[in-house]
Amino acid sequence: MKIKLNLSKHCIQTEAKRLYNQLISDYFRAGAESSRLEKKIEILKTVLEKCDFPRLRSMYPELAGNCSNDVTLSIDNHNRIVVLTNGKEIYPF
Repeated sequence: MKIKLNLSKHCIQTEAKRLYNQLISDYFRAGAESSRLEKKIEILKTVLEKCDFPRLRSMYPELAGNCSNDVTLSIDNHNRIVVLTNGKEIYPF
């Protein structure tokens, strides 16, 4: 499961909130793929609840926004949430 983040205009926290709200809205539309959406919603909810966003933004400037890098939230082989950017794996908590 991968969730692509667009950090060209927002920091990781704002983008995660935006995507979370969008997915919740999509979930309640008729014909939604509920199981796929549920997994993404759960990942974003966990990130929003557990991340120390000020620390992440200070340690990794690419997560502070105004960045054209590909940034993705994913689950690793040990079932941990990881942020992938520029070939780096960042464990947000």
